[in-house]
Amino acid sequence: MLGQFGKKWAAFICQYAVHILIAAVALTFYAYTHAAQISVSTRLEALMPQGAPSVQTLNHALRKTGSFASIQIAAHSDDPGVTLQFIKDAKQEIDQFDWVESSQYFEDIDVLESHKLLLLSMEELLQLEADVDAAYPNLMAQEISKELGADVTVTLRDENLAGDSRAVIDDNWIEQLSGEVTGDPQTERLFVSEDGLTVVLVVWPKPGLEALTDSKRMVEDAFAIVAKLDAPSYGSQIQVGVAGRIANKVAQFDAIIGDLKLGLLGSITLIALLIGLSFRSWIAIPAIFIPLIIGIVWAMGMTAVTIGGLNLITIFLTLILFGLGIDFGIHNFSRYREERRLGKSIEQATEIIITSTGGASLIAALTTSIGFFSLTLTDFRAFTEFGFIAGSGVLLIFVSMYSVFPALMVVLEKLGDWSTKAPAKSLFTQHNMVISGKKNHRIIILGAAGSLLIFAAVFAPQVAFERNFKNLQAEQPQSLQVANELVRNVFPDGHDRAIIVVETYDELYALDVYFKSLIEADTQTPTIKRVSSLLDFVPNQKDQESRLEVIKRLEKRNDTLRGLTPEKYASVGRYLSIEDLNITDLPPALKRTYLGTGVEPGYLMYVYNSVSMDDSAVARLFYDDAATVIVGDREYASASESFIFVEMLALMKADAVKAILLVIIATALLVFLFIRSVSGALVVLIPPLLGVLVTLGVMGAFGPRLSIMNMVILPSLIGISVDNSIHIFHRFRTAGKNVDIAYIMNSTGRAAVITTLTTLLGFGGMVTASMGGLRGMGLLAIIGFTACLVMTWLLLPVLLELYAKWNDRKKPA
Repeated sequence: MLGQFGKKWAAFICQYAVHILIAAVALTFYAYTHAAQISVSTRLEALMPQGAPSVQTLNHALRKTGSFASIQIAAHSDDPGVTLQFIKDAKQEIDQFDWVESSQYFEDIDVLESHKLLLLSMEELLQLEADVDAAYPNLMAQEISKELGADVTVTLRDENLAGDSRAVIDDNWIEQLSGEVTGDPQTERLFVSEDGLTVVLVVWPKPGLEALTDSKRMVEDAFAIVAKLDAPSYGSQIQVGVAGRIANKVAQFDAIIGDLKLGLLGSITLIALLIGLSFRSWIAIPAIFIPLIIGIVWAMGMTAVTIGGLNLITIFLTLILFGLGIDFGIHNFSRYREERRLGKSIEQATEIIITSTGGASLIAALTTSIGFFSLTLTDFRAFTEFGFIAGSGVLLIFVSMYSVFPALMVVLEKLGDWSTKAPAKSLFTQHNMVISGKKNHRIIILGAAGSLLIFAAVFAPQVAFERNFKNLQAEQPQSLQVANELVRNVFPDGHDRAIIVVETYDELYALDVYFKSLIEADTQTPTIKRVSSLLDFVPNQKDQESRLEVIKRLEKRNDTLRGLTPEKYASVGRYLSIEDLNITDLPPALKRTYLGTGVEPGYLMYVYNSVSMDDSAVARLFYDDAATVIVGDREYASASESFIFVEMLALMKADAVKAILLVIIATALLVFLFIRSVSGALVVLIPPLLGVLVTLGVMGAFGPRLSIMNMVILPSLIGISVDNSIHIFHRFRTAGKNVDIAYIMNSTGRAAVITTLTTLLGFGGMVTASMGGLRGMGLLAIIGFTACLVMTWLLLPVLLELYAKWNDRKKPA
C-alpha cells in the first residue's frame, strides 16, 4: 500500500513539479509571516510548568509588584556635585519616555525623619527615657546656674529627682534626635555610595512591559540618554553605565542571538563546503538546503501558531532541526545521483528515492519524531515544548524533503542545469572503508564494544549536574560589569531576595515575628540576612500607642528645657510633637515598594538572603528556609527567580532519566514495529545506544556537566544516530540474498558519515560561543555524535554480518 502510494506520488511530482514548488513557496511565505512574529522569552519561569508552585507564586507577586526589574543608570566621579548633576539631568531626560512609571535617585524620608522615634523599638525608647530622666534635673541645674552665676542643686519633689549643676552630662541623645541642632533636618536620602562618589538613578517601567522587545527599547533609550548627555562634558573622569536586571536580560539575549547567528553562519558555510566536496557537485548544496530551510520555516511558523514563542532551550531548535533534517536531504541526493548514474530515468530515480529511500526516511522520521513527542509526557516544560517542536519539525522537514526536493531535482534536470552522467570522485571510496571482513577484526571490534560498555557502566552513573546557572550564561560585556559594580556600591544587598505577598496587616506582622525569630535562632546554618516590610516604617497600631506614650513624656521634658534654652532644644520638638504614622503618610516610592502597584490588595515582604544564590546547592538552603513557611494555620510561599532555578534543577534531575528512557522505548518500539524482527531491531539500535552510553560515560569521567541546556542533545543524539542505522539496515535488507555490505557502507554508509559530519559541524560551532550553556551543548554534541558515528561505522557492519549469518542458519537446508 505504501509502495503504491509512493509510486503515484512520484508520478505526480514528475508531472507537476513546477506547481509543487510554487505551492511550497506560497506556504513558506505564509509560515514566515507567522514565524517572523514569534516571541522569545529569556525568563526562567518559561521553562517550568505553569502549575509549578514557584511559577504561580512569582506570577502572583508580579501582578502585585508590577515588575521585579528596573533600569539603573549609575554615575561615578571624584566630584560628588558633578555626579549628582549628571543623574539629575538623566532623570529629567528619561522621565519623558512613555514606558517610565517613575524614576528616583533619592528617597523622600521627611515623614520618616520626623517619626524616627516612633520607629525605635520599645526597649530603645524606654532606655532613651531613662537617659533623659537621669540627665533632666542636672540640665535644669546647669541652666539655672548660668542665670545665677553660681553652682546650684535642684530637687524636683513631685518626681523625686535631684540635679547638680556640676554634674557631667552626656547629651548625645539630643544630637541623635535632631542631627545637627543648628542644621536643617534631613528630608532626602540619596542613592549614593558610602564615599559619596557614586549615585544611581532607578527607573521603574510601567506594569505589563515584560516582553523582550520592551526591555530592548528601555535599554536602548537609557543608552541614548547617556550618549545625549555627553558624559565627558561633566568631567573627564566621570564613569556612566546602564545596569539592572533588564539590562542584564537584554545583554544575555543579545549574546544568545549573536552566538546563534555566528554559529549558523559558520555551520552552514562549513556544511556547504563539506557537501560540495563530498558530492563534487555545486547543485548538491541548493538541492539539500532549499527543502531543509523550507521545512524549518514551516516548523517555526507552526510553533508561532501553536505555542506562541520560544524559550531559552527551544531557541536553539533552528540549529538542532538543521542537524536533524539535513540527513534526509543527504540520503536523498546520494541515492538519486547513484540511480541516475546507473542509468535510471528521472522518473525512475524519483520513484526509488520516494519508495525506497523514502521508506527508510519515513521510519527514521517517525521514530525520531515519536521519540521527541514522548518528551511531552515529562513534567519539565522545557522538555515538553522542545519535544513537541522538534517532533513536529522533523515531520515537516520530511514532508518538504519528499515533495520539494524531488520536484526541485526534476525541474533542474529538465532545465539542463545539472547532469548526473559524468562520474565524480568522492571523499569516501570503497578502498578506504573499514569493513570487518576477517574473523579477527570482528573479535577486536566486538571486544572493544564490550570494553566501552563496561566503561559506560562505571562512569555514566557519575554524571554531574551543572548547579551554577551563571556558568550557563554569557559573560557580561565589560561596560555592563562596570555598571553593575557601581550599582553594588550603592545597593549592596543585590537582587537575590525573595518576596512574599500577604493579604492582611496581621499576617504581615506574624511573618515579621516568624522570620526575625528564625534569624535569631538559626546560628548554625543561617541563610536569611534580614526581612523588610511596611512594619519597618509603620509599626502596628498597638505598638505605636505604647511608643507614643513614651514620646509624649519625652516631649514634656523637652518643653521644660526649651523654656530655659529655646535655641538649643527647639529643633528637637519636631521629633516629639508627632501623631501616629499611617500608610498614607509614606512617600510614593515606599508605598510602591511595600504595597505594589495597587492593582491587587495586600502587602509585600522582602526576605534577603545571606548566602550566594549562584550555586543551587547553597541556594537550596535558603529555599528550604524561605520558599514555603507555615505561620499559625496559614502557608505562605515566597517568589524568587532563584527559587525557580532550584525547583527547575530538581525537576530536570527527576525528568532526565525519564526523558531518555521515554525516547529509547518509543524509538525501540517503532523500530521493531517497522522491521518486525527482534534481532533486526537490535542490529539497528545497539550501535546508537552504545554511542549514547559511551557519551554518558565520558561525561561522568571527564565532563561536561549535564545542564538544562545541553540535556536536549541526548534525545537528538538518539534520533540522528538511529536514523543512520535505519537507512543502512533498510538498504541491507532490500539488497536481497547477494548483499554486499562493503558496497552499502560505501554508498548509504558514506551518506550516513556525511550526515553525521554535517551535524557535528552544525553543533561544533557552538564551542566558541560566548554563552556557557551553548558551549556545553556544542561540546556534548561533538562527543556524542563522534561516539555514535564510530559505533555505526565500526560496529554496525559486524552486526549486519552476524545478522546475515544468523538468518542463513535459520533457513531450511
